[in-house]
Amino acid sequence: MNKQYFTTSEFAEICGVTKHTLFHYDEIGILKPELVKPNGYRYYSIKQFYLYDMIFILKQAGTSLSEIKDYVMDQNPNHFLAILKQKEQRLKDEIRKMTRMRKKVISAIDKTEEALRSLYGVPYIEECEEEYFIVVKISGYDNDKEELQKIREHFEYCDEQSSDCDLLMGAIVSLDNLITGIYDKPDYYSNKIKHKVKSNRLRIKTKGTYAVVIHKGAYKELSKSYEKLKDYIVEKNMQIDGDAYENDMLSYLAAVDPNEFVVKISIPVRPV
Repeated sequence: MNKQYFTTSEFAEICGVTKHTLFHYDEIGILKPELVKPNGYRYYSIKQFYLYDMIFILKQAGTSLSEIKDYVMDQNPNHFLAILKQKEQRLKDEIRKMTRMRKKVISAIDKTEEALRSLYGVPYIEECEEEYFIVVKISGYDNDKEELQKIREHFEYCDEQSSDCDLLMGAIVSLDNLITGIYDKPDYYSNKIKHKVKSNRLRIKTKGTYAVVIHKGAYKELSKSYEKLKDYIVEKNMQIDGDAYENDMLSYLAAVDPNEFVVKISIPVRPV
């Protein structure tokens, strides 16, 4: 037999794939052996290596086998260019998605590391710069299902509005509820974003002085941290000056046990 032919095993080794891959490519019609002997033995030619290489490159670019088959059946420069342009757009979209997710992951890393090194349950005063949040109102729904659907829609809306929206969620407790001691019924859920956007759901946390406490424990225990923080505000001869912000630092994303959750509570204050 002419030495330009290779057995299936030899050709698979040359291409760096398994024989089963070549069998599959034969079955779907994108790379058939050039020669099949009466005894069923299959043989591939040298030039078919370049066909395999083309298939490999297109697969690496995210082209499906069905798309590759269409191209093999109609291989020409214009078709090749069309495929490459389509793949380039898909790759750009994937890069955008990966870049957005990387920003979220970096932010979550920072929050998690901060949570692990924080001093829990000890109030302090903090000067804060202006911050931005996308919010969704969470009161007034008829049932839990409706509320959860609204939260899911909120996550999707956040992704649409900002590429740097935090993975970790927060909540906003109104001034009225804060004063009357109703801490378990926040008015809004929120996700922090790094830059201001044009949206009717944008909430601006104003620059100023805040009384802060890092709460460690289940959400149902937040009231104890709120009361401790309110006592601290009085001790400092200050008064509450707006809604309270809760920001998750460790949540269900990082811990199974709710007692391991960490939440930063911030309340704007001013001198009495």
